[in-house]
Amino acid sequence: MGPGQTMESLLSSMHCSNHPKTVPRRSVPKVNKCTQVNMDLEEKKSSADLSLSRQSEHSPGSTSPTQKDSSSSPQQSVMPALLPQLPPPPPLPPGGKVPLPPVSTPGMSAPSLPSPQPCSTPGCSHPACSCGEQPQARKTPTLRMKVLHWQKLPCDVVRQSHSIWAVMPSSSKELVEPDYASLELLFSVPSRIPMEKTGPKIKKTKEITFIGPKKSLLLSIFLKQFKCSNEEIAAMIQKGDRSKLDAEILRQLLKLLPEDQEINSLKSYKKEKSQLANADQFYLHLLEVPSYQLRIECMLICEETKILLECLWPKAQAIRTACETILTSHRLPVFCQLILKVGNFLNYGRHTGDAGGFKISALLKLTETKANQNNITLLHHILEEVEKKHRDLLQLPRDLDFVSKAVGIHFDAMQAEAGANLKKLLEIEKHLFLSTDDLKIQHGKSVQVGNGSLNASKDLQKEFATIEKKKEELADYLCEDRKKLSLEDVFSTMKTFREIFLKTLQENQERKEQAAKSEKRKKWFKGEDAKRLKGEYGKCHTFSN
Repeated sequence: MGPGQTMESLLSSMHCSNHPKTVPRRSVPKVNKCTQVNMDLEEKKSSADLSLSRQSEHSPGSTSPTQKDSSSSPQQSVMPALLPQLPPPPPLPPGGKVPLPPVSTPGMSAPSLPSPQPCSTPGCSHPACSCGEQPQARKTPTLRMKVLHWQKLPCDVVRQSHSIWAVMPSSSKELVEPDYASLELLFSVPSRIPMEKTGPKIKKTKEITFIGPKKSLLLSIFLKQFKCSNEEIAAMIQKGDRSKLDAEILRQLLKLLPEDQEINSLKSYKKEKSQLANADQFYLHLLEVPSYQLRIECMLICEETKILLECLWPKAQAIRTACETILTSHRLPVFCQLILKVGNFLNYGRHTGDAGGFKISALLKLTETKANQNNITLLHHILEEVEKKHRDLLQLPRDLDFVSKAVGIHFDAMQAEAGANLKKLLEIEKHLFLSTDDLKIQHGKSVQVGNGSLNASKDLQKEFATIEKKKEELADYLCEDRKKLSLEDVFSTMKTFREIFLKTLQENQERKEQAAKSEKRKKWFKGEDAKRLKGEYGKCHTFSN
């Protein structure tokens, strides 16, 4: 017997409990075996539904005999009490088939759920109040994201009452929640094929910094020039070792010292120190050095003073030597007396005549007075006379050689620079006096006695005082005002006069040589003319014979 025949026999044997007759089975032509089985199952289900609906039509208050018979049975009397009172079913559609409930299909919209009830708390209008709930966990990306470079503010700063970050609480409903999925899609770092040497790149992505990007870059460039670790640099600062820390490096370091906000952020960092950037790690080592800024300032002032003294001492000695040369030269006043006599002779009868002296700048005017002959000036003539009668005055440029070396040195600027450096030294000395004992021992001696010391700067100030006295003597010697005399102008005048003196001597020598050559040429031409005339006469006598 096949499955189709078994199902037919089962359906034919089923009887309704309210009807004595068997429910006839509808004969449907068989299209195929699967279709017949589906139709039989559908008819079986509809028959069972009809039987159940007719049983429910008889209520407990009905007087039908079937109701009485069913109430007499103990098993049947318990079932109505347990079953809920259901409303009568709707009438069957034509054909006796009960429609099946709709089946939800994936992808189709499900029926909408009822809206939540509003919160019962007075003044709270949002549904499903979550005032007492814990804050939601912070969203974290699943991919490696690109970095937004900013300078992080500490919590104690943003929690201030008037801060922009404290105006609106984080639980406010007005705050906009970002689209984390879009951010992760747009700003994730694209995956790359790992290279052989990926150590520095991986380390860079994991670095944590509390320093701004510009300052961090400058500090990284600064640290690369040492070719040593951050610990060694901090140790050199603590020991006062200036072997690798010159004045320029120390100036850069003072500009790159950590600020208070960066110091607080680094001190509050409790995680692994190796995750910090190299600049931040250097700051951590630097913060371990007590009074690191004062130590750097002491090293810088000593280094600057050493360089300054090496530069200013030779200049000061050159100025002093130049002043003494002018004051002690015996040829300069002799030559000036000669010029005074010549000038009074030329200016006789004029308002500039009968002078008792002249300012030293008049030596440069000797080339402006021209002679009647071409390219001859008053200085050319004076030097020709000196060469004939007073040859010792021709050595005057040798006396002015030291003066020319002092040209371009500004004495007032030297005094200002040395005075400012001395003031810094005195301030550092006061700070050291108030500092710890180890710092006094370490830098006190270098500031006081070393090459870049306070004592050496004071000695330079004494040299300046000596130059000031020489300047006053020179002003009186040249009949100038002490307050208005400029050493730079005097030295420049002497240098220019020396160059003019030497140039005029050379031109006089060239003129003599040219005159000698011209005289020699004239003699040669005279000799040639004499020979020619003598030869012509000889020819005439031979021809006549």
